[in-house]
Amino acid sequence: MKITKKLGLAAGLVSVALVVTACSGGGGNDGDGAAKNGQLSPDGDINATAAADVEQGGTLTLPLSQLPSQWNYGQLDGALADASLIESAVLPQPFRIDEKGVAQIDENLVTSAEATSEDPLVVTYDINPDAVWSDGTPITVADFQAWKTALDGSNPEYLVGSTLGPDRMASVEAGSSDKQVVVTYAEPFSDWKSMFAPLYPASLYNDPNAFNTAYVDTLPVSGGPYKVEKIDTTAQTVTIVPNETWWGDAPKLDSVVFRALDSDADVDAYLNGEIDFVTGNSSERYDRLKDAKDTDIRAAPSARYTHVDFSTKGVLADEKIRQAIQHAVDREALGKVITGTLPYELTTLNNHLFLSTDGAYQDNAKETGNYDVDEAKKILADDGWELNGDVLEKDGKQLEIAVTIPSGTPISQQLSEVMQSQLAAVGIKLTINAVSVDSFFEDNVTPGNYDMTIFVWAGTGYQASGVSIYNSDEQGQNYGRVSSPEIDDLLSQAVAEGDPEKAADLYNQADEKIWEIGHSMPIIQAPYISFQSPKLANFGARAGASDVDWTVVGFTK
Repeated sequence: MKITKKLGLAAGLVSVALVVTACSGGGGNDGDGAAKNGQLSPDGDINATAAADVEQGGTLTLPLSQLPSQWNYGQLDGALADASLIESAVLPQPFRIDEKGVAQIDENLVTSAEATSEDPLVVTYDINPDAVWSDGTPITVADFQAWKTALDGSNPEYLVGSTLGPDRMASVEAGSSDKQVVVTYAEPFSDWKSMFAPLYPASLYNDPNAFNTAYVDTLPVSGGPYKVEKIDTTAQTVTIVPNETWWGDAPKLDSVVFRALDSDADVDAYLNGEIDFVTGNSSERYDRLKDAKDTDIRAAPSARYTHVDFSTKGVLADEKIRQAIQHAVDREALGKVITGTLPYELTTLNNHLFLSTDGAYQDNAKETGNYDVDEAKKILADDGWELNGDVLEKDGKQLEIAVTIPSGTPISQQLSEVMQSQLAAVGIKLTINAVSVDSFFEDNVTPGNYDMTIFVWAGTGYQASGVSIYNSDEQGQNYGRVSSPEIDDLLSQAVAEGDPEKAADLYNQADEKIWEIGHSMPIIQAPYISFQSPKLANFGARAGASDVDWTVVGFTK
């Protein structure tokens, strides 16, 4: 299954396929004992180590669930967790999320960034005077201007994942020099710290064709501690090495190699000593890895959750059927498929916009998303469906839908089979459509070519970026195009609300409507369980949406 990004107030979200989820934050060094005892470290468990105690040199080898083809995060197909992890090492951004889920300024890119006016909202950034792209071009206001122009929705030739934020900017101008950026907003925007992340060079963002195609199978320009040395589509690897034009603290590693490994091949690779880190977020994977030699087990609450997505391109354009499915599917049973015998207490997720670890979380599925077979049958009967044998019919057509999943993904397959049985109990025939892993998102999910599908949302640390998953934006991440004007209005109000408590209330009001129309079904918020080399430092089970500090990732002395 693939992982995509979306946002939350204390944890945002990216899309990923279900079988593999790998992705700085703080955390203790007792990961092996704590994780084995079923404890999740709330601030992350990454073997936090001072830079002076990290070896200079070495190669770190990490797994990917798939080799991304689009490396432009802002492009429609670009917001993938695997790509985002690598981009965080090679591209700059003004703020990074810490282990508490709080945005902290990254002075490598901007030495200051603050709201200098509230009405209208004006944010002023001072770019680090030493900041340059890997081709030697200074990072200036021009890069910020190009980012805004490409992503604000004013030119439809730019195929963007979301316009939210850039579309609220009235202008991006130079201040006292081309190293100062003054952003004036036409509308309030509470999550302005999420903007310009990651930042790309104007030379490749000023042209729509370059925006859409220049980052396909390549990441040509870096602005981080590392640069991409090679993307090998044959070997399915990405190799990054230190960026010689980097102006910040030198990274510790000689190279990082990312290997795309299908299904559970990453577990085999770890057990064979071919990679230094792997996740064990399902009971099958955990059981295979728990007794591995020379291994630390680390665990923290993740910002990821598995969900079932609905599309309106087929029979599920009928809202009543989506509502019935929400009642017919026992999401608690699906959660047990995912977690199995994992030694952690995990509960069903009953909110689309907040994770259970967020202070604003509330159960909004009580009436419209609860497991109630009789209610499902009643909704379908009132909608005109009558049982003919084992399958419902209406106007001579059977109620048959398909769930599209990537082939070779055992958990997706098991979830689909459980739903087959559950839906059969109310007269719905569910077929399983297994497609190529490589085409799963590009050909099926992104264009909405499915009835139902299963993937993971992964957090980014900002609430507003999840809005495009649920509103009516034609170019957003609402792949199934399920929304309503009322949801659009509530989300718009929430994004513009400066008071966090009022914003949270608006987001929860929107979530109630999202459940009512049958947008999608969250299943469970996963733990982040890492199995890794005991010497691997400052990398592991990151809490929530916290970012990696790539300058200190390495191996202990």
